[in-house]
Amino acid sequence: MTLGERRRLTAVARGAASADLYLRGGTLLNVYTGELYPANVAVAGEWIAYVGLREDMVGPRTRVVDVRGRVLVPGYVDPHVHPAHVVTPSALARFVLPRGTTTVVADTLQLWELGGLRAFRRTADALARAPLKFFWMIRPHAQSRSRDEARRFPLDALRRALAHPWALAVGEVTRWPDAWRGAPDLLRRLAAAAARGGRVEGHTAGAAAEKVPALAAAGFTSDHEPITAEEVLARARQGIAVMLRESSLRRDLAGLLDALKEAPALAARAMLTADGAMPAFVRAHGFVDHLIRVALERGVPPVDAYRMATLNPATYCGLDGRLGGIAPGRWGDVCVLRDLAEPCPELVVARGRLAARAGRLLVRVPEVPWARVFATARARLAVRWRARPEDFALPPRARYPVIRLVSAVITRLEERPPGPDDLLAALLDREGRWVTNGLVAGFATALDGLASTLTTDFNIVALGRAPAAMAQAVNRVLALHGGIVLVEGGRVVWELALPLGGVMARAPLESAAAAEERLQQALAARGHPYHDPLFTLFFLAADFLPSARLTPRGVWDVKRARVLLPARRRPRAA
Repeated sequence: MTLGERRRLTAVARGAASADLYLRGGTLLNVYTGELYPANVAVAGEWIAYVGLREDMVGPRTRVVDVRGRVLVPGYVDPHVHPAHVVTPSALARFVLPRGTTTVVADTLQLWELGGLRAFRRTADALARAPLKFFWMIRPHAQSRSRDEARRFPLDALRRALAHPWALAVGEVTRWPDAWRGAPDLLRRLAAAAARGGRVEGHTAGAAAEKVPALAAAGFTSDHEPITAEEVLARARQGIAVMLRESSLRRDLAGLLDALKEAPALAARAMLTADGAMPAFVRAHGFVDHLIRVALERGVPPVDAYRMATLNPATYCGLDGRLGGIAPGRWGDVCVLRDLAEPCPELVVARGRLAARAGRLLVRVPEVPWARVFATARARLAVRWRARPEDFALPPRARYPVIRLVSAVITRLEERPPGPDDLLAALLDREGRWVTNGLVAGFATALDGLASTLTTDFNIVALGRAPAAMAQAVNRVLALHGGIVLVEGGRVVWELALPLGGVMARAPLESAAAAEERLQQALAARGHPYHDPLFTLFFLAADFLPSARLTPRGVWDVKRARVLLPARRRPRAA
């Protein structure tokens, strides 16, 4: 806020100047005190200037909105969002803003992997004036290890990214075992956040309670990965702020809220997050409004439910002087509700403007200039190589490491001869230099060829029982400059183009959700048993999840940190 803006706010609050927007006649939910009482809200520019019953700041040019019989709550804040899953951050904002979310703390993984510091800066700058505010957490390391990671994630670039005015945190830190062991390089990266007063967003999936104190000592300030109430308490008791998650992959929130029964004071610090929910889930259920609804249905008192989606995340992020409540000097972010029982708002004010009414967006959300963000041929998947059936041949041996899916993303390692229901699997380098071959069980029973650029390491994953169909699917993905393609009987039966870095579509969230649902149906018809196939594909290369994965080094045994079947170089023929 500038000095001029601050002076104007004080003048409006005194009644010496006119407000731009005035919400008249509402009932205010005060998240600072827990009270509900009649109040009007006066906004000047992007900021709230006055909250009370006076009207002397209403001038001839003030826009007055009658909100009698309605409840005013702060705009919703999600402290941990993956904004580039299938759709662009702007497309996500266009969908969730009318549902009340006015601020997110967003991941930078796709930006950093495909464009580094420059891609992050260009994206953050392009969205800095968006009606939905994007703050950022900066990735300290890759999602999957590779030989050139040090070049792609230099410490100096991390420090420079943290200096950006919209950067808040380092995260998410998926390599919690390294932090637990006190690995110097990772601790230096976490310290870069602390040096700027920032946060460290942890990812402690699978960490037993006795390991949590060392993670807190390493600098973790939050965690969104608990899947039981006991895990919530184990982290909260060590001073780690807990984000309670409900996403397309993990619908855990109802059970996580049981932690409040044992530790009621946790409601003053716990936060709600949609994490990385895929488009179909967001379209069907909502975003932060859905999280509040689940909390209310679970019996959480309304004041606590709304605090966990407003003031608590704002306070955790050190932003409570600017957002998280309806009070003078805060951003003009207000949700107008019919009543507290339904968190999806009738009217949304964001940055002081009427942003949405009855679910319809009223303001423009700028799109990022992606051609300037993903500027290299590798990032754009503008490559000349093409896959061949022989790329998917396994080396001769009696036994192979088989990646058995036991849930949508968790796997079990089986070392045995190939079985009749196993699928050939491959991870191919974006630039065609190498391929990791393996076997996957439990994905589908009748799949000719499937290829996707939606992976945690941003290479290409392929699955199938027919090498020719797998090659056809990969080559169609390359022709699309990224996407997901399903081939059967020599023809493409389903595809989704992801031409923005191979990770995002040029489409509204609603269109992407419809395409995702068609893929779910197509894979279910071919024997896929799980509920979130996009995340199944995404995490096949995630070398921090149990138990075996496809990685640039080869088939990787996560628990024993060893290569089971090494990657091999591909011939360079076109």
